[in-house]
Amino acid sequence: MVGSEAARADLQAVLDAQRAGHAAGTTARAVADAVIDCQRVAEVLEPAVSPQGPVANAAPLRSGEGADAVAFATRAAKQVSGATGPPKTHWGRARPYVENPAVERLGDVAPDSPLAVKGGFERDHTSYPSGHTAFGTGCAIVLALMVPEQRAALFARARLYGESRLIVGAHFPTDLDAGRRVGTAAAGVMLQSALFQADLLTARAQLRRALGLPQIAP
Repeated sequence: MVGSEAARADLQAVLDAQRAGHAAGTTARAVADAVIDCQRVAEVLEPAVSPQGPVANAAPLRSGEGADAVAFATRAAKQVSGATGPPKTHWGRARPYVENPAVERLGDVAPDSPLAVKGGFERDHTSYPSGHTAFGTGCAIVLALMVPEQRAALFARARLYGESRLIVGAHFPTDLDAGRRVGTAAAGVMLQSALFQADLLTARAQLRRALGLPQIAP
């Protein structure tokens, strides 16, 4: 509830995250994380190595089979993040910069951002839950199904992807927590689809070839 102790703590966490982002030099990364693309999470994936060095090309995820596999993850994660739409409309929570003008507006929520201008009131009052965080969670889940041995790195990057929304002033910490929960639940439903599972097997084989990793039996 606006004005409650919990709400004040939520807002303070945003201001603290913004100050920390500037101090640590992570603000530019946070702004770049506004892009809805699983490449942002997949960037932590490591190709297989041999005594001679990496066995995959220098950018295995930016072209060919690697890019195709990440594109599949992006499509799936977009479906996952779509589950945040109804609760956003129901709760109509104002974003941090609406609650307090001390919150800096960066990236896609900057006053001159095309998305901010186009979204108007509706975008300013759809803070809960975080769609970006649900998307990042979906990316991590799908990519981890393809490269389970790098699961920890993927989920760590997905968490940073969500926390970028604090740094740009788009969300409160409670929005992020709800986004992770919605993303996890929606991904669980998606995983029940036989069609998704069939496409996942194809994408997994593509991604592992691109990274030079051994194939996993179905």
